[in-house]
Amino acid sequence: MDILWFRLPHLPEDPQDDAGRVRGGFANGRMLAVFDRFDYWQVGYVFPKGTYQDVRAAGLEALRNSIVAIEPGFAKHVIALTDWHQLSLLSVESSRCPRWYKPGLLLIGDAAHVMSPVGGVGINYAIQDATVASNMLASPLKAGHVEVSELAKVQSDRELPTRIIQAAQSAVQKRIIANVFSSPNGLRIPTLLRLALRIPFVRDIPARLIAFGVHRAHVA
Repeated sequence: MDILWFRLPHLPEDPQDDAGRVRGGFANGRMLAVFDRFDYWQVGYVFPKGTYQDVRAAGLEALRNSIVAIEPGFAKHVIALTDWHQLSLLSVESSRCPRWYKPGLLLIGDAAHVMSPVGGVGINYAIQDATVASNMLASPLKAGHVEVSELAKVQSDRELPTRIIQAAQSAVQKRIIANVFSSPNGLRIPTLLRLALRIPFVRDIPARLIAFGVHRAHVA
């Protein structure tokens, strides 16, 4: 998938008692994620990867209509979209460097592993990387000498959690988001998943995985 990332204005008639909530949905093979930033709406318009030129060729009016089809309450807001320069194209990738370190260099966060926006965990994992790196390297740095083996330990600690969350993101993209793109009239959620989500413990797992990662990183 790829994403068009843009802002829509807050209007006086917008509800004020649900600030901070997330809106959106899907229709006609597209997805919309809308985040209330209090003084504006941050919007992600999701479409199949490699079809940006088709979206652009259809024109802004078609884009505005598509947004309203998903979120009818934004019929007035989309009038503000008058130029393609208001939208940023985010090319979604999910990958990681095979090696995050060299003598005198350590990669963390997006430099070491590019995350899909699914779950919004990129910043979480970057902070966890930094926490682990700080815990492991503070003393050697204070001593004035960091061995390459100590840099390698940071990757060793953080690579498995990264692999697991990227695999989970890939599963969501293939089993849920891909269904949205291929089924304009509805989202087909696998029966096993629907049943599993009825179990409170299972339902809590995605939230915990997103919030804390595979294992929590504590500042030492």
